Amino acid sequence: MPSSRLADLVETSRVVAASRSRLAKVAALAAFLRTLAADEIAIGVDWLTGLLPQGKVGIGYRSLTAAADVPAAASSTLSLAAVDACFERIAGQRGSGSAAQRAAVLRELFGRATEAEQDFLLRLGVGELRQGALGGVMVDAIATASALPVAAVRRASM
Repeated sequence: MPSSRLADLVETSRVVAASRSRLAKVAALAAFLRTLAADEIAIGVDWLTGLLPQGKVGIGYRSLTAAADVPAAASSTLSLAAVDACFERIAGQRGSGSAAQRAAVLRELFGRATEAEQDFLLRLGVGELRQGALGGVMVDAIATASALPVAAVRRASM
């Protein structure tokens, strides 16, 4: 199965943020989660709840805003796997010159991202992804997407 597009995740995030209805948020998230390959689900869930699977990757607000100044791509080409690989590379940078290397990878990533994708990545990176997809909503969406009882998904997430 080909890797899912970042643009689809960004659009799902936009729909969720624009909705005030918990049921609509759950439905939008569940519909997106159903499209993901098994190895993308954890990435999608983490990003849509405002987390990076890598944890702290060593990029600060200044580096993120500098990267966001890179001109946006005209069309969406990024996949979840490609973006996750960039975050892995950023997190793996250590030692002398690592800050410059992280900044270079980040600029390259933002240069491949559309304006909407850049905005999402910036908000994700600084921890300001405010869209109403907190843990409880996401647990309900996972249960809906997987056709499992909500109670079983809640127990598993504990």
